[in-house]
Amino acid sequence: MDGIISHYGSLEPNTLVAFGLLLLFGVFGGVLANRVSWLPTISAFMLIGLVFGPHGINIFTESILLESELLVDIALGLILYKLGNMIHPRHILRNKTLLLTSLLETSLTFFSVMFIVMACGYNVAIAALIGAISISSSPAVLVHVSEEMKAKGPVTERTKSLVAMNNIISFLCFTAMLPFALSVKKVSWVEILLLPLYRFVIAAAIGVAVAWISTRIASVLRYRDEHYHFTIIAGSIALALGLSMMFHTSLLFSMLTLGVATRGFEKSHAMISTTGLSEGADLFFIILFVMAGAHLNIGAVAVAGFLPFLLVLARIASKFVGIFGVKNRCGHSIKECAATSLLLIPMAGMAIGLVTTLRNLVPEFGDQVSAIILTMVVVFETIGPFVAVAAFRLAGEAEKLDAEENVLTT
Repeated sequence: MDGIISHYGSLEPNTLVAFGLLLLFGVFGGVLANRVSWLPTISAFMLIGLVFGPHGINIFTESILLESELLVDIALGLILYKLGNMIHPRHILRNKTLLLTSLLETSLTFFSVMFIVMACGYNVAIAALIGAISISSSPAVLVHVSEEMKAKGPVTERTKSLVAMNNIISFLCFTAMLPFALSVKKVSWVEILLLPLYRFVIAAAIGVAVAWISTRIASVLRYRDEHYHFTIIAGSIALALGLSMMFHTSLLFSMLTLGVATRGFEKSHAMISTTGLSEGADLFFIILFVMAGAHLNIGAVAVAGFLPFLLVLARIASKFVGIFGVKNRCGHSIKECAATSLLLIPMAGMAIGLVTTLRNLVPEFGDQVSAIILTMVVVFETIGPFVAVAAFRLAGEAEKLDAEENVLTT
């Protein structure tokens, strides 16, 4: 046996083994969550990832996580695309109340986080970057929990728009602050100013161009060709991701732009933005959240200090103050405002993506920002699913499934 092993190499899990375990045990986690009333499926997925990840029994090794990044990019890209579909550019510009709400709560988040970081001794550039990243909210938690609970209603739809706008504003603020971080490197001011502009313009251009192509193709389909809608969506996401990698621009922003632009370009007789993901959505959610759990390093939380936890509280308070600040103007009830505020709390994908970008461009700042933001993400990823479930129940927009579940489990 030793001879055979030495001939073929060590018997280490490869990417396909890890991928199979990821899906099968991810499903097991989802089934377990359905049996435990207080446990959201996202938390179960992440727990599976944590157990099998580098900080658990190490089936999902660091090299496998690295090789699986493309799968995570596709999963997150699809979720951001679907979130972007929920925003019609003209409707957002006409909805002044929604714009005011978004600007108020994002501004409060940015400045409160920035001032606290500065008060703890960090320089303005690092504080501004952390503030910009903290604006973002997790579309994956919102979309998955809303679909799992079959949540429908004004709070759900309004919050989806706010989460999409949070991520857009977060990216724009991060891009605006990036030149201050790049100034520590020995490069010309032309490069410092042009690189963030390049990343923004090219990412937006890729999203718009691919959206135009996909909607033109969808417009020639007839009624019996509607089964091609998902293929068009998958092709659009793959093309946009590939072009973003080719031109070294933001994958996340190009995906969000793709979703928004698709909604803006499409005609009423060819609505690909309304195409559901059906059972296939579970595949992408399992990939995303199991991998997120595998990346969690609980030990890093202990060495990050008290600052990330202070910023968690500041960010939560800013979201609540921002939403309740326009309560009278919007005419929303206290429950609706509280539910909306809770749904804005989860933070993950965009934040991780922006930290990775900063690490690649400015390692001097990336390590400092990463320690703080990733600790915040651990906290928000842990409480996020529970908070989202509570929010939908508070809003009264979650479908009552208790009777059905009792029948299925007997």
